[in-house]
Amino acid sequence: MWNSMEEMHVLLKNRGKINPRSSQEYADRGGFEALKKALSMDSEAIIDVIRASGLRGRGGAGFPTYRKMEFTAHASDPTRYIVCNADEGEPGTNKDRILLSTDPCAVFEGMAIAGKAVGAHTGYIYLRAEYTYLFPVLKDALEDAEKRGFLGKNMMESGFDFEIKFRSGAGAYVCGEETALFESIEGKRGEPRFRPPFPSIHGLFGKPTMLNNVETLANIAPILLNGAEWYRSIGTANSPGTKLFTVCGNVVRRGVFEFPMGVNLKDIIYEVCGGITDGKGLLGVQTGGTSGAIINADQIDMTLDIDTVSASGGRLGCGTILVIDDSNCIVDIVRNNLDFFRGESCGKCTPCREGGQQLYNLVTRISRGLATLPDLEKIDELTETMRLTALCGLGHSTAVPVQTSIQNFRKEYLAHIDRDYCPVCAQAAVAEGIYEAEEDYRNDGNSRMGRRRAAVGERDVMYDSYDAYARHRSRGTSYAGRFERRGGREA
Repeated sequence: MWNSMEEMHVLLKNRGKINPRSSQEYADRGGFEALKKALSMDSEAIIDVIRASGLRGRGGAGFPTYRKMEFTAHASDPTRYIVCNADEGEPGTNKDRILLSTDPCAVFEGMAIAGKAVGAHTGYIYLRAEYTYLFPVLKDALEDAEKRGFLGKNMMESGFDFEIKFRSGAGAYVCGEETALFESIEGKRGEPRFRPPFPSIHGLFGKPTMLNNVETLANIAPILLNGAEWYRSIGTANSPGTKLFTVCGNVVRRGVFEFPMGVNLKDIIYEVCGGITDGKGLLGVQTGGTSGAIINADQIDMTLDIDTVSASGGRLGCGTILVIDDSNCIVDIVRNNLDFFRGESCGKCTPCREGGQQLYNLVTRISRGLATLPDLEKIDELTETMRLTALCGLGHSTAVPVQTSIQNFRKEYLAHIDRDYCPVCAQAAVAEGIYEAEEDYRNDGNSRMGRRRAAVGERDVMYDSYDAYARHRSRGTSYAGRFERRGGREA
């Protein structure tokens, strides 16, 4: 019986126990047995096992894996592809790197089984640009597997061919989006496509394509080998199996861990990872990466499965757990997230391109003590517009950390707005030499413009703000004039 304090290794069972370049060592530990079984089954039988297992995507919204298989297998075009999304661009996430660097043949086997299920004879692994150092490991492992007959032409003398190719992008976060990834593989600029048509009908090179995350594909072989009932005995009813979690931030023990779905977040932080560093208090946790929800310390007693995390306003996604201690300012954390998103937007759709920049400007105003309560209303309207109208998931998910942080840390936001002061920001200002003491910071809080001048200078006060440049420019008014007419008080 599984102890909730211990890991359960299904995907990480070979980590540190085999030479990742050797397909024979992988085979000696039960590798390729599932593929051998799949090669004797027809397409529908393989899909039925995946359907019964309840496997859901491990990189995004948790879409049922069997449905992608079905859609692709039933497409009218006989030329089909399997694509492995290894563009692990989410800050703080390392799970796919661990799988690919320690057990690449597990991913190859999952791709080959998926190929047999949908009738595809070619697969692509799209590797993150920063992971190019993994190419020699992957290349050696693949060549060794092909040499021994496990993969490639006439796999295990079955008469079925499956070739795997490697491609890499140039470091664009947006290429983690499936259709932008296709564009990149095709040698085009990595921008999302309009949908429909969907990838299962019109994907890579215009052909039916099944795209899955590294972790999702690595689950396929254990399921086929051990059966759907075995897989469903792990995890929760709606989210069976295990999940890889990357724990990072202000926590004693960081790393990649594997637990059954439904593990308690609080147990991971305090029992497995040793609690908060330097004995500090917990401020909050962001689950699912930079685009995930930010919850406060009172909310961490929660189970981590796809549906529970979605109900909290976020997503389990890539499984990243960012632990934030109370020496951080939550507004600055969100501003840093938005700085990342605005820089990674491809610019194709207006809601993401302009909305991301405007959100950054608004949250920056709040962090610098220049905002008013109506700015929170603007943020709410803007995030909802982005969620509903952005072309791809990047624009949709940009809103999540903003909305959830305001909901769960409203007091901290108001501390920056209501002419009070944020103690964390005050300490930072003293440390940077902007103020001699926190009392000076608090007193200067009665003049937010003075605070802004002290921090970044007169010219930025006049021009580097949402009201000054983005909104009031179109009305023919100036920030300086508006400031003077209101007697030195920000609107």
